[in-house]
Amino acid sequence: MAEDNTDRADEYEAEREAEVEEELERVDRDPDEVDDGDDDLGTQNAPRSDEQPDDLEEAEDEADETS
Repeated sequence: MAEDNTDRADEYEAEREAEVEEELERVDRDPDEVDDGDDDLGTQNAPRSDEQPDDLEEAEDEADETS
């Protein structure tokens, strides 16, 4: 069963790489000039505060202060 999971993972990765190469060709980019990156999609650049603002105005004030 572990072998099946490994095969699936390998197949998925190969399909993903092929899709990326096709997309790079579509947008006329050289696949060698693009690095793989770290696959951290959806992460935020700034850490979140543990405190939640009580209202919208407070949230806007905090956003203005950090800018």
